[in-house]
Amino acid sequence: MNTNKGLLIGCIAFPLALILVFFIGFGVSYKRLKPGKVSVTKDSWLTVDSSGEIRDYNEIETGSFFGMDSPSTRDICDRIRAAATDPKIKGILLEPQFIGASYSSLAEITLALQDFRKSKKPVIAYGDMLGQKDYFLCLSADKIFMEPSASGGLILEGVSANVMFYKEMFDKLGIRIHVMQSGAYKGAGEPYSQTSLSEGTAQNLNAVLKARYDYLLNALAQTRKLSPDEASAIFETRPDYFISGPAALNYKLIDGVMNRDSLLTKYEIKTENRLSISDYKGSPKLISSANQIAVINLNGNISPQTGTGIDNMISARKVQKIIDAIAKNKKIKAVVLRVNSPGGSALESELIYQKLLTLKRKLPIVVSMTGVAASGGYYISCASDYIMADELTITGSIGVIMMVPETEGLGRKLGLRSQTLKYGKFAGSVAPFAAYDPEFLASLKQNSTNVYTEFKSRVMTARGISADSIASVAEGRVFSAKDALANGLIDAIGNLDAALAKAAALAKVKDYQAVNYPDKISFMELIMAQKSLYRLATGWFKLNLSDPAVLEEQLIKTLPTNQWLYLMPAKLD
Repeated sequence: MNTNKGLLIGCIAFPLALILVFFIGFGVSYKRLKPGKVSVTKDSWLTVDSSGEIRDYNEIETGSFFGMDSPSTRDICDRIRAAATDPKIKGILLEPQFIGASYSSLAEITLALQDFRKSKKPVIAYGDMLGQKDYFLCLSADKIFMEPSASGGLILEGVSANVMFYKEMFDKLGIRIHVMQSGAYKGAGEPYSQTSLSEGTAQNLNAVLKARYDYLLNALAQTRKLSPDEASAIFETRPDYFISGPAALNYKLIDGVMNRDSLLTKYEIKTENRLSISDYKGSPKLISSANQIAVINLNGNISPQTGTGIDNMISARKVQKIIDAIAKNKKIKAVVLRVNSPGGSALESELIYQKLLTLKRKLPIVVSMTGVAASGGYYISCASDYIMADELTITGSIGVIMMVPETEGLGRKLGLRSQTLKYGKFAGSVAPFAAYDPEFLASLKQNSTNVYTEFKSRVMTARGISADSIASVAEGRVFSAKDALANGLIDAIGNLDAALAKAAALAKVKDYQAVNYPDKISFMELIMAQKSLYRLATGWFKLNLSDPAVLEEQLIKTLPTNQWLYLMPAKLD
């Protein structure tokens, strides 16, 4: 038995050791292996060939490691605008490849492309297989071309939200999920306690999806000069899932069909004068202004974890570190809080809120919402002087939830029973494989009400909403930016540049420079700070697959349980 275990450990440890050596070796030699600065030749075409996830802001230093440092939305926008005044850049070629950006990010890049077109330089788009977000980015081009082959195509699906329900699976396992929820439309616990969305939650989510769908239809109709009926027919009555190049031309979705080589020849785009957006740095921005506005980029779930680099988390510790850095920069006159978060830990949201309130006493804060800024994302936004949201932002979701798994049934299936000896009313309340005391559950429900009351009070104070009116915008409802504005949850609809202008106005400065926070770090600094590889390696040895109790523990840990959550009910973007 010991021999087998030693063999198993060796089989796991050896490849992990090789990975560790590789990462360390590559990190040490990366600067030596990295090619020199890419030169920009005369009449160059800047190629926006992004694919996969595009973050709103990238905390990893550009050029630090593999593709983990691909340009963020802000990087892309800055480089496109730099190219507008770069005499060596002749035009832009858009070749997106199933990008994973939010629609708010696409809107930011679209504005940058519109600014570029003011330089009278051409923007050409091409695709052999285009996803919906790829195509909506291509709408910014002067001309759109597609591959004529039947094996290529364009996918326009519309908008949707898929919710996976786990109740029947947990029933079979003997696990019961107690959902402590305040907010009739919160909905985040419904996948664990129901087999379908409640009517109210479904109606609320449908309203948000419909607002986004209408926006996309209007954008398509206006850009391609289609009637509303023509635009909706493309989504709702066309016979084929894949729209071929010739069909897209017939629908007036594109301007021509030709293969890529023919397109490159037509516009005199060659290997030597084609430059990827990943390699182009543009003219460096000199921070010379005496007035600076700090842009605090907060992306991801709210969690007490570190929230550094690739973690994509927001924590109070991370926010405090940023605030400390801002305090050292006497040029900063205002703050723009760029929020893209579906929420997370209620306690961490409150801790962040308090830290931002302290910052607000020293500097004006304008929130700029992008993508999703809901639940905990909206909570922390309340610690500001002014809230602005991108047109495609989803916000709101004022409510709270906790999910408590009861595994007595699972224990019986596994032949495990639990007995607790205790002194104290609530001692041993959360015991493995035992039923919960009804009084304990009632206490959690009351606590849920208290946490929800605190959330509502933060909103009422920040937005000037009365106690009689708060219910109409709370109860876990999510809102499009347009509806959030109509209901007083935000002050205006606008992009990041508009938020910067508002922050400058509140600070009473005209000439200013935007400075991003948190500071970027290299990949090796990330490894050293988080010990990520160490955690990855040691995690294998902590899981004993022969013990069903450990298996149950690992399963439960994957659930958002045992803490109060300000969390969105479903992923809508």
